[in-house]
Amino acid sequence: MTITFFELLGSVIKREINFIAGHLNKSVDEIYELIVEEAERNQAEWYSNRVPSLNYHSPACRLAYLYIVAAANSSTFQHVLESNQDLYQYGLGIAKERHEIRICAFGAGPGTELLAMSKFFAQQNLGHSVSVDFQLLDRVEEWMSSWHGIRDQINDSFRNLYGPNRSEWPMIPSGNFLACDVTQLDRIPYLGNVWGQDIYVINFLLSEVFNDDPGLRAFLSKVAEFAPSGARFVFIERRGYMWQSRMANIAEESGLLLSAFTESQGRLEEDPLALGDVYDVLQGERKPRLNWNVVYSIGVKQ
Repeated sequence: MTITFFELLGSVIKREINFIAGHLNKSVDEIYELIVEEAERNQAEWYSNRVPSLNYHSPACRLAYLYIVAAANSSTFQHVLESNQDLYQYGLGIAKERHEIRICAFGAGPGTELLAMSKFFAQQNLGHSVSVDFQLLDRVEEWMSSWHGIRDQINDSFRNLYGPNRSEWPMIPSGNFLACDVTQLDRIPYLGNVWGQDIYVINFLLSEVFNDDPGLRAFLSKVAEFAPSGARFVFIERRGYMWQSRMANIAEESGLLLSAFTESQGRLEEDPLALGDVYDVLQGERKPRLNWNVVYSIGVKQ
C-alpha cells in the first residue's frame, strides 16, 4: 500500500477541471486548451531572469502548476526531509513523541509540502497515526481551492488504503490556508496563532519574489522571533549563489543558525500515467516535470 503524488494530483486536477468548466460555462476540452496556454506562459516566466509574472488568479494557471511542477516540488521537499539527518531526526522524533507535528509554509500555493508529508509518513511505518497541522500562507487566496482539494484527496486515499478508522492511518492532515502577503509586515498581528510551529518552510519562495525584498526579510525575522527554540526553517531554492546569499541574509537577520548549503539533483521515480485522463490529454503538449536541481539549507532557532 502506497501513496503516489501523481495519483493524488490526478484526482485533484480532474475535479478542479470539471468544476471550473461548469462554473465558467466552458467545455472540459476548452479548459484543457487553457491549461496548455498557461503552461507555456508559466515556463517562459519561470526562466525569464526577472520577477515572474504568474497569473495564479486564473484557474487554468493554477491547474498548469499542479500538472507541471507540483509533484516534482513535493518530491524535492520529501527528499530534503529524508536526506538531511538533522531535519529527519528532529521531525521524526517529534512525530514519535507527540503523534503530531506542526508545519507552516510561506508562499507555497496549493500545499505541495502536505503532499510530501503524506508520502513521507506512509513510508515510515511508525505504527501509529501522526496529526500533521499544516498552516499555509500565500497572498493568492484562490489557491485555497487546491489546498482543500489536496487535503481531501489525501483523506480519501488513506481511507481507501487503510479503512475508515483514522487512528490506523499513517497521517491525519489538518490545518488552514491563510491569505497573506509575506512581504507585508503589517499582516503579522492578524496571524498570532500560527507561530508556534515545529518546522517552517520557505520552498521556492525567494525566486518567485525574485528581488531582495526587505519586507520579506522583516516578515521572516518576526516569524523567527515568535518561533519556539529549536524550530527548523527549511530553505529550498534554485541553485545559484544569489539564492544562497538571500538565504544567508535572512538567517543572519533572523538569528537562525544556518547549516551548510547542500546542492542536490534528483528525479521523481513515479509514472505520470498515474495522473489518468489528465495525462492522456495533456502529455502531447506538455509533460510533468520529474527532475529537480536545487540548493537547500536548514536554519535552527536558537
